[in-house]
Amino acid sequence: MAKDQLRDLHLFAIESVLPFGMGIIHSAQTGGFQKIMDVCKSKDPFSEFQVDGATSAKTVRDKIDQLIPGLGYPVVSVDVTVEENYPDYESNDQDSLVFTLNRINEELDQLRRLFNNDSLNIDD
Repeated sequence: MAKDQLRDLHLFAIESVLPFGMGIIHSAQTGGFQKIMDVCKSKDPFSEFQVDGATSAKTVRDKIDQLIPGLGYPVVSVDVTVEENYPDYESNDQDSLVFTLNRINEELDQLRRLFNNDSLNIDD
């Protein structure tokens, strides 16, 4: 349980806090304190700072990941389920395979007949 909480905290820090902090730094570099204040007065300052810092945060995550793989881009567990929507899939697949094989066999028969006819003409 504690391990999951630590992983969740790490993920939150990398995905949310880092871009937010980098956005504040980016705003300070480009417009100074006044730009930071303008963003803080906006409708959603947290999202604006995250968007502003997304590129810088990616660079930082890449560098962190080079030092310690998995630290910059933490592994996230996922649940995968498979749903079968085509219960008669196998019979359809079998039918199409048989059809294709029959068509190939007919074409091979035609080629054999052509070769046999041509070989008879060669002797003449």
